Amino acid sequence: MSENISVILIKQKFHISTGQEIKPDRQALYSLFIAFLLSVSPHLGRLPVWFTLLGIFVFGWRYKIITTNGTPPGSVIRIVIIFTVLFLLFQHYHTLLGRDAGVAMLVALTMLKFLELRTLRDYMLVVFLSLFIVLTNFLYSQSLWLGVYLIVVIIVLFTVMMYLNHRNRQKPFTMLKRAAAIVMMGLPVAILLFLLFPRLQGGLFGLPSDSHAGLTGMSDTMKPGSINELNQSEKVAFRVEFNGRSPPVTKQRYWRGLVLEKYEQGVWKEGPQVKAIAGAVRYEKEDLIEYSILQEPSNQKWIFVLDMPVSKPAELKWGTGQTLRSMEPVRERLQLQMKSAIEYKFTGISNGVRQRNLDISSVKGARLTRLADKLYREAGSDKAYIKAVFDYYRDNEFFYTLQPPLLGDKPVQSFMLDTRRGYCEHYASSFTIMMRLAGIPARVVIGYQGGEWNERGDYLIVRQSDAHAWSEVWLDESGWVRVDPTSAVAPERIEYGFSAMRELMEQGQPLGNVAGERLQAILAGTLFSRTIKGVKLFWDGVNTRWYKWVIDYGRKNQNGLLRWFGFQQTDWGKLVFLLAGLVSLVVGIQAWLLFRRKKIDPAVRQYQKYCRRLCRVGIVRSPSEGPARFARRVIGARPDLRERVMSVTEAYIAILYAGNTHKEQQQRLARTVNEFRPGH
Repeated sequence: MSENISVILIKQKFHISTGQEIKPDRQALYSLFIAFLLSVSPHLGRLPVWFTLLGIFVFGWRYKIITTNGTPPGSVIRIVIIFTVLFLLFQHYHTLLGRDAGVAMLVALTMLKFLELRTLRDYMLVVFLSLFIVLTNFLYSQSLWLGVYLIVVIIVLFTVMMYLNHRNRQKPFTMLKRAAAIVMMGLPVAILLFLLFPRLQGGLFGLPSDSHAGLTGMSDTMKPGSINELNQSEKVAFRVEFNGRSPPVTKQRYWRGLVLEKYEQGVWKEGPQVKAIAGAVRYEKEDLIEYSILQEPSNQKWIFVLDMPVSKPAELKWGTGQTLRSMEPVRERLQLQMKSAIEYKFTGISNGVRQRNLDISSVKGARLTRLADKLYREAGSDKAYIKAVFDYYRDNEFFYTLQPPLLGDKPVQSFMLDTRRGYCEHYASSFTIMMRLAGIPARVVIGYQGGEWNERGDYLIVRQSDAHAWSEVWLDESGWVRVDPTSAVAPERIEYGFSAMRELMEQGQPLGNVAGERLQAILAGTLFSRTIKGVKLFWDGVNTRWYKWVIDYGRKNQNGLLRWFGFQQTDWGKLVFLLAGLVSLVVGIQAWLLFRRKKIDPAVRQYQKYCRRLCRVGIVRSPSEGPARFARRVIGARPDLRERVMSVTEAYIAILYAGNTHKEQQQRLARTVNEFRPGH
């Protein structure tokens, strides 16, 4: 049965093979291996180590098959290998379901498919599986660089697909360009679908439970080492944009997260959840700061906001001590509009809160109690006592270190009177206990302090390394007052941030005693380090805009875009109608550009008409086939057309090759073509 003429023309346009199945060659195998490796490469750091051995085994065996004409493994051996791999996967992940185990199993089984590559169908199956593996990369990251890289991988896979199906195989670079053109043609439609496809409130599907494993976040308890673990991480916790004003200075950048009131066996925990009271914080209008937070996933509920928050978005709720938290663990990027007061005052304290923050039932150490009594007697008042404890830190050779000694079963007493070495957790915990021993209500607050300003994007980057702990004390005339005892021994930590302090420590500089000019010179760094830092900040700015306007594009952004185009109210029906119309317009323009008639020689146009009539009876001319050779093939297939075929061919050759372009010759060719009816 002859093929439809339009199908044949499309095949000719895109150089699609119309013959029988093409047997893959060695070049096809090598190309497929490279494409598979490119699609899997983002997963390499997440797969078990033994995948390397599996890859060497599979591809080594495959290489032996194609170089020595060896025999592929039989069905029994393949089954044994498959079950061995599944057993190893189960031993590693303890399941065969979920994101991590599922992706690893897909990669492993696709790899094993190389052992049984025989027909074109097997090769194409590996290509399609590799395309699916490309999609699984987005289960782990949606960064801009990954998106660009995976588009390149898709182009390579399309190139392999074209190579496998192309009889007259061209140079790889030529095929690569054609594959890139096909992908680029699909981008306008993809962009329209992204912008206008109706958005759902939730995701299109639920991710497996292990999709949120490995998310970095702050715990709801504080014990020695908990914050220091975060200090070792340079991952971003959240980013902040300040609306219409400059950011507060570094020493005012306290990001409130959790208030810990309960102390048991050296561990600080949250107390009973007490809902914040409206109007509990007083502030002046000029002290109010409006800003937006782009918080990274943490798998925790707490939201970190500038101290002190005075309002909350509808999707959040209040926690103890004027803190904020989400209804569910934060497992996707969260963008929030917030208001905080830099200067503030609490209006009152309940008896229950006062008693919880005076509890010393778990505090051990008679020497510590005597120290607190002595310092308070000498001070004579609450404010003077706070200063006395600060002076005690400064005058008794306390050191800030990230590797403190162990403290034993009386941690606060051992720290205050023996070791005197620690980081923010030790100072916040010991100061809070010292306040309670003197009858001053006190509690621990954990969150972040500082942040790095990105001038290229006009926003603040707060990293996990900026994790910090400080204290709050209740003074009757002032309410809850923030007190950071770390500043007594390491003021650089508060003034310049943790990264600056760590740089000083790595250079062996004594904290608290570095001259101003020397400190600025050290923090300025070299030209090379400043250049590298600038590049990193620029790329972070690009990625932030990518996350904000592309990855987090939702119904709110979509409605704003449609209002900008003049659609004040939209529903699903209007959106689908608009989307279908624009997609049809784009596809129509692309089809016109692709198949538009070019200004060609009249003789060539007549010969193309002649070839189309032969297509209708199943005789298709190859793009590389000359008129004389094509005529011989047509006569061989249809001897009854010999005279008419020769008339058309001779007239066409005379015009195109012999240079006989007289009007009579053109008319002769047109007449013979019009009279040519191979179907009759």
